[in-house]
Amino acid sequence: MSASTPAGSSYTIDDGDARAPAPALTGILDAAGTAVSWQRPPPPDTTMAGAGWLQPHACAPLAVAGSAAVDWLERAPPGALEALAADGPLAVLAMREHVERIAALLPATIALGTIAADPADTLHALREALLLGSAPSQTVYGVLAEVFALGVLIVGPAGVGKSELALELLARGHRLVADDAVDLHGLPGALLSGSAPPLLHGFLEVRGLGVLDVRRMFGEAALVTRRRVDFLLELLPVRDAPTDYRARLAGLRGEARFLGRTLPTICLPIRVGHNLATLVEAACRDQWLRLEGYRADDAFAERQQRAIDAQVDEP
Repeated sequence: MSASTPAGSSYTIDDGDARAPAPALTGILDAAGTAVSWQRPPPPDTTMAGAGWLQPHACAPLAVAGSAAVDWLERAPPGALEALAADGPLAVLAMREHVERIAALLPATIALGTIAADPADTLHALREALLLGSAPSQTVYGVLAEVFALGVLIVGPAGVGKSELALELLARGHRLVADDAVDLHGLPGALLSGSAPPLLHGFLEVRGLGVLDVRRMFGEAALVTRRRVDFLLELLPVRDAPTDYRARLAGLRGEARFLGRTLPTICLPIRVGHNLATLVEAACRDQWLRLEGYRADDAFAERQQRAIDAQVDEP
């Protein structure tokens, strides 16, 4: 964070990998939620660096075959299938109705599996899983919520009220991504994506109440599997919050860096009687205005300056 707010690194649980290796095939399939019945299984240590459609040229290591791919295999020119064995995919996934035809044509060195889901949906899920599996990652201590279509990463010392705030936001109709620990992934375009560790997804731990099942209490719509992180909100006891006279206009704002990406930050000093959920909603509405190019503190300063200039011009 900037000098106006405490160091965000104090909330880091795991620095993760700056550059993750190519993920294992089994891990990618699990992360994508893709069930495969293997006719010709791949070696157990197979890794995958990309996924795409099965096609004649520039075929990805993990290929999904649709009806067009079957037609191409049946009409492949001489030498094309041999080239596919040498430079083509390591594994091919296809719908049940296509597997028998593909198995008769595909070189035996290429693994072949059956999928039940639509090929296009399968490929989309595989590409997303590969992107996340190879992205730099970091785990931080906090809460990630979706408020007014913004991903808000809420951090602060233990016991400050992060989970209680998440519960209040859920009661107001907002959505939870992760509680207690947030897995961050650095994505292309300087974006940060956040999700819950698999063991924690869907649960919220509130002091005095224990562990709560968000899905059963608020419904499936109250949960988000993954969300872009748009800004960071730090909760601090008043005694620990920074003091800055300029904050009366601009707020306690700064920046934090995670995985080389920069997030705008707001520090909220916690006082007795504060309605934190209202403050978070106001911060999100203000963030949307800032994204549109409007800043209330600048507008207020300009109004004040015009009033001063008018007084000076008076005879």
